[in-house]
Amino acid sequence: MKNWIDIKKQLLEEIQLRIEQNIQEAQVAYEQAKESRDSDTKSSAGDKYETGREMMQREMDKCSAVIDQNKHSLQIILKLPSNRSYLQVDKGALIETNMGIYYMLIGLGKMILEQKEYFIISPESPIGELFWAKKVGDKIVLRDQKIQILGIY
Repeated sequence: MKNWIDIKKQLLEEIQLRIEQNIQEAQVAYEQAKESRDSDTKSSAGDKYETGREMMQREMDKCSAVIDQNKHSLQIILKLPSNRSYLQVDKGALIETNMGIYYMLIGLGKMILEQKEYFIISPESPIGELFWAKKVGDKIVLRDQKIQILGIY
């Protein structure tokens, strides 16, 4: 039998690394946009100057939103108890199905760990909403596919 606790710990470590990397990349992009905005000198074509500055400001705002969202995701995973057992699907549950393994946490998509695919899904996603509060043996239907829950860890 698989050691689901170890798998969840490894997944959490990988998810945390990915989130921290996203934060770092967004911070670098923010700084580059800020530097570009601040170094833009006013030219004789005033509108062009203002447009360039506005574009850089929008890029900075976008980077700030990415940083905030990733920091929020990091808070969610850091508060998660690592060895909780589940009777039904809830945040933090690893869901083994006939169509793959899903981790109900935050929306990150597919992740590969030791040559095995895991789908990191948010409770707010369409599939997350279908899985929510389901138990072992329950089935959901997604895009005409029946997915049966074989285990919740």
